[in-house]
Amino acid sequence: MEDIKEKIMDIKKTDENVINDLYSCGELKILIKGFNPNSQDIKSIYDKIKNTHKSTNIIILRPELIFGLEHILGIIKIIYEESERDDKKLKNIDVEFLLRICYTNQIKYALDILKCENKNNFDGYIVYILFSKSSDLLMDAYRDMIKLGKDHDAANLIQISQFKRSFILEQFFKKELKFLENNNILKNDDDFQKFLIERAAIAL
Repeated sequence: MEDIKEKIMDIKKTDENVINDLYSCGELKILIKGFNPNSQDIKSIYDKIKNTHKSTNIIILRPELIFGLEHILGIIKIIYEESERDDKKLKNIDVEFLLRICYTNQIKYALDILKCENKNNFDGYIVYILFSKSSDLLMDAYRDMIKLGKDHDAANLIQISQFKRSFILEQFFKKELKFLENNNILKNDDDFQKFLIERAAIAL
């Protein structure tokens, strides 16, 4: 994922906290932030940003779903390259990303996963991702987002952990667990991460 891990350094009128969480994929600018929302009504937060910033996509995720930074960037790369290959416009990135990270083509199922609560591990913190081809539009959406809560260290929320591995396996791959246990996939973090990205690629 090195080609999309390069930081964007040309954002004006911003701060180091934003710069550290900015990435790019082709023309797409990507901001990944941890967040402590004022309200746990995630749909309301999503609607406020989406309705105001129609040219910027937003994804809101539970940290349990994310197995490291490359997991996020790998799925973004899949979506972007598919749009380039098929000459499709980048529409509904938020919906497609959510479906792929939940390994499903059923939006209701993906939304149900998003709404599940597990306060024992992340205390209501979420991760949000903003996408836009315009740095200025991205920052406009970010400024409105931080009115709805408080920034939190994204690296802490998206890092790899044994808990996340167990959660993802139980939630999405329970039927395949016996097969996976007989392979090296579960013994190595990088291999498990690659497995998740590969499964996201064929989810739709």
